Amino acid sequence: MMGRMSTIDPRISSSPVVTQVFDQLLSEMMSGDLLPGQRISDADLAVRFGVSRTPVREALQRLRDIGLIEASASRFTRVTDVTPEQTDQAYAVWKALYPLLLEETIPLVDSATVELLEADHAEYLAALPTLVGQRIATANFQFFSRLNSFTTNTILLRSLVAVVHIVSIGSLYLPRHIDFMGLARAQSLIIDAARDHDLATARTAMDELRGIEVPLD
Repeated sequence: MMGRMSTIDPRISSSPVVTQVFDQLLSEMMSGDLLPGQRISDADLAVRFGVSRTPVREALQRLRDIGLIEASASRFTRVTDVTPEQTDQAYAVWKALYPLLLEETIPLVDSATVELLEADHAEYLAALPTLVGQRIATANFQFFSRLNSFTTNTILLRSLVAVVHIVSIGSLYLPRHIDFMGLARAQSLIIDAARDHDLATARTAMDELRGIEVPLD
């Protein structure tokens, strides 16, 4: 498997330590090591990472800002239970935003990034027969995050980063699997679009993605 990508773009992160804590906690949510409802202590995390509470609290606040952590003052901080309805809402927002990213970045993608997209797609396809939700979601997240580095629109990037994490985590707790093969077809089309700098093919990929529904029951 490929190395894990950082999930905070350096343009929207204030500290490498914050990024480290954020990425690790997010990874543990994806792997199931941190479960919905599980409580988190900033003091314990500070000891674990060997840092002060300040970057830990900033990382937790970032997770709270995107809806993956909930807190009650002086009472608890815990992992949010992302409902299928919230996942569906986040996916609707992502489908509205991702075409903006494609329109900006598809003409700019280089051959090295195309190779990374192809490797991500291969990992995604290899994960499908396992039906291991965490592996599938991680591979899919890596693929759809590859183009982030080409955008100059930091507001768009912040918004995408927020909703894609909700979709990724929420997809682990849906009553049924989403359309994995539809995602695979969309990935393949995006690879073709990136290789040829072809916006028409990118728009066809978005049509495929818009047809995928989040199961609510």
